Amino acid sequence: MSVPSRKIIKVKAFLATNLLFTSFFIGFSTPHAQALEMSKIVVNSSENISTSLDKNVLNVYLNVFHPSTKIFFKINFNNTDTLTVINDAAKVTLSSGSGLQFSLQSGNSLNELNIASPIRQIKAENGQPLVQFFAAPKDFPMISFSGDTTLVNNKDILSTPVVDDGTYAIDSNGKNIKYFIKSPNNLIGFRKLNDGTVNQGFGGTPAYGYLEQQDFSVSATSPGIWRLLDSNFQNVTTINKVKTKFGTVLPEGHGMTISNVGNPIVITTVTRSVDSTWLKRIYKFPVLDCDIAEIKNGIAIKEFSFWDWAVANPTISEPLLDSMQLFNDPQNPTSSPIDICHANSMEYSKADNAYLISLRSPSILMILDTNLKTVRQVINTESSLQHFARYVSKTHITALGNFTFDKVSQFMDFKFVNGKWVLTQIPFPVHVTYCGNTEYIDSTHIWLGGGCGPFTAGTLGAIFKVTNGALVLVGSVKMSGFNYSYRADLT
Repeated sequence: MSVPSRKIIKVKAFLATNLLFTSFFIGFSTPHAQALEMSKIVVNSSENISTSLDKNVLNVYLNVFHPSTKIFFKINFNNTDTLTVINDAAKVTLSSGSGLQFSLQSGNSLNELNIASPIRQIKAENGQPLVQFFAAPKDFPMISFSGDTTLVNNKDILSTPVVDDGTYAIDSNGKNIKYFIKSPNNLIGFRKLNDGTVNQGFGGTPAYGYLEQQDFSVSATSPGIWRLLDSNFQNVTTINKVKTKFGTVLPEGHGMTISNVGNPIVITTVTRSVDSTWLKRIYKFPVLDCDIAEIKNGIAIKEFSFWDWAVANPTISEPLLDSMQLFNDPQNPTSSPIDICHANSMEYSKADNAYLISLRSPSILMILDTNLKTVRQVINTESSLQHFARYVSKTHITALGNFTFDKVSQFMDFKFVNGKWVLTQIPFPVHVTYCGNTEYIDSTHIWLGGGCGPFTAGTLGAIFKVTNGALVLVGSVKMSGFNYSYRADLT
């Protein structure tokens, strides 16, 4: 980075808990000078930051943490007179209209202890703070533990907690933060891409992904941009608009997976005017169809339309479509398209070489061949409005039954016995309304995470022990100051 009249002032390094800061300070002059006013101090950074002026101190907050990354800062004081500041322990004299430049080197993780206190301060000559730098925003959702959480203390938890002015995507391990980003937009679907080998993106191999919502016209879905990150959480590629047989549309964030050849599989939702006269209950409005697409270079090379499958298989689909609850968009209940499928999770099974799709509206799971044409099986989930269907093995599947109208959540355990999927349901003692995820931690303990509605106040996820066919709470993962998180994935 080049600046006029630059002079190296000091280099210093120190270790603070899990965050290593290597500071490189440069004094520089700017051509236009004016009196020093706190409101006119300008801070620029190589990472996304936010600032606030509080009690005549400028606070600078990092809105993202990447491990092992150098972050550059430049402060323009816009001072009219000579200014002496204390930069860490070094006294620096700045001429009229000058400022400072330095960098910080992050460590492998960010400990929660480093969030509340400044990681760097610039003080006036009398010791009064002028500018303070923080490793995270002051509303960062802090993790804490209650009860016996031994089984998850060393696991990564991927969450997207919604706060009052935006959404975080966070990878936490205990009280250590491996990655976070805060966005003013809705973030959803943060997950590790561990169900298939991903093709390399323009900047590396994707290992994680989350979606940043862009379109808010239909609240039932969350169309936006998938951001795929490498193992160091650096963005390596994005999935923006996808060219499908129904037109070019944004993918949505309920779920994604990876194909057997390494291509992303995304959910797209398209509004279609259809002929529903073959149903007993004829639709008066267009439908919101699910189009599952395997994409390459932004183009769908394979697709599965739920409506097209339903038309071609009326013996199976008609009872489902005629009996299911009709969902209109709550933002426009009188004329919005009818949400006939609402795909909300996908997973590729290498053992089965198939995709497991959860369709909320008709309350079914589908097992699809990788050609995205052949439906191997349709598994009824008993009107559960389920989320997060996942393989335990080729003959074992679990899902979260939301049962929103009955105001109960259940663990749903499907086992393939004598050619049929047999369902066992175990009620949770708490209800997560829509959204959420669940899975076995071990053979006798179950995780329940996230949820778009009531859980226990301040709880991100909980551990339940299966005892005599019932679920007993043994431990909780708490989170401060968040409204909800769509899911909370264990990895």
